[in-house]
Amino acid sequence: MYAGSVQGAVYGWKYRMVARSALNTRSASRQVEGFLIRAHGGYGCVQPWPMFGHADLPDHWAALAQGKSLPLLDQALACAQQDGVARSAGKSWWTECPVPSSHATVTDLETQEDAAIAAGFAIWKLKVSMDDARTVAELLERRPFLRLRLDFNEVPREEQMQHWAREWPQEYWRRIDFLEDPFPYEAEAWRRFSLQRAVPLAVDRALSDSTVSAGIVAVWKPAWMPLPGGISAETVVVTSAMDHPVGQAWAAFQAAAIRCPGTCGLRTDHLFEGDPFTSCMGAWSPEWPAPVGSGMGFDDLLENLPWTRIR
Repeated sequence: MYAGSVQGAVYGWKYRMVARSALNTRSASRQVEGFLIRAHGGYGCVQPWPMFGHADLPDHWAALAQGKSLPLLDQALACAQQDGVARSAGKSWWTECPVPSSHATVTDLETQEDAAIAAGFAIWKLKVSMDDARTVAELLERRPFLRLRLDFNEVPREEQMQHWAREWPQEYWRRIDFLEDPFPYEAEAWRRFSLQRAVPLAVDRALSDSTVSAGIVAVWKPAWMPLPGGISAETVVVTSAMDHPVGQAWAAFQAAAIRCPGTCGLRTDHLFEGDPFTSCMGAWSPEWPAPVGSGMGFDDLLENLPWTRIR
């Protein structure tokens, strides 16, 4: 067990991951930074996305040192606590844990399409912009068995989405599971658009107990927040925050804990250049790989990191 079992001690290890392509429509950066924590006998992951309103990494590190609360820190500490409970009992999270399958998160069709097909994904989530209407239509024509989830990251305006919608024939819309954050959330505008186009919408950035109503899918990132109260597991799609495999493990554990019945988005390790942790995840596939070890797994890798005491 780790040396930080002293009450209140928290350790950190900073990491940098390099994406194989741009990860979303809000930034072309391929450098992603975060840190793992070691506390409560277990481990967690803090990976801020300042472009989505998070405090930056140094602020999170400082807040942890000072014992202050931030949403990402609170979730990482909750993960470490749950992981520590399992480790102290010598149990794996995955022994009796039915983790849902995952869609393929595709950020670059040119480099990822063939791999997603070979890996057996029948549901894909695409990071898209207003310029991608023709590209997505051609994909639907080329791959007639696919179902798609389209993530716009709240970038378009409602008028732009209406124009996109008018350009597509109805048979395309029947193969869309949902449009995620098609434009900034506003209850009446979303209701109107969903009814007009007969397509479900999914809320991620504005997720709360007040933004999820009948017909709206809740995209929940456990790395960012607890599941808002009153949301049924039947309407939830649990996803990673495109973070370190430790963060992906927390998302998978939470998806299993709420017995999420649908296809989630837990496997995003393939988006990054390989490292020892992504190697432990094995081949990219819709199934969760259940890393070997106690708690979330990754035992030797985590124990042998050069930890720095934060508090």
